[in-house]
Amino acid sequence: MNAFKRLSEVMLEKYGISVPLSEVGMESVTLFKEEFDENLVPAGIIDHLEGPIETESASYTDENSDEFLVILVETDSVDPYEVWLLNGEVQHDFLDTVE
Repeated sequence: MNAFKRLSEVMLEKYGISVPLSEVGMESVTLFKEEFDENLVPAGIIDHLEGPIETESASYTDENSDEFLVILVETDSVDPYEVWLLNGEVQHDFLDTVE
């Protein structure tokens, strides 16, 4: 997983913004499935997993003070499950215009 890379790719494709690493906050957290907020990660995404689950996040605040946050959740799938938030609100259709 690489949340910074994914954040950079999406911001460039969706908004034409090149995000410098120096302006990104990053965090890795290991959680048990009981600790996940279902508003962020539906139970069906992780209910088959055992043990701790790795997550990685990256956040960027643009010149308009809008904060973009991506959370990548390892699900034993080829690609991690992605959660996108804009100013603290989950954006379910955020990637609709992104390949």
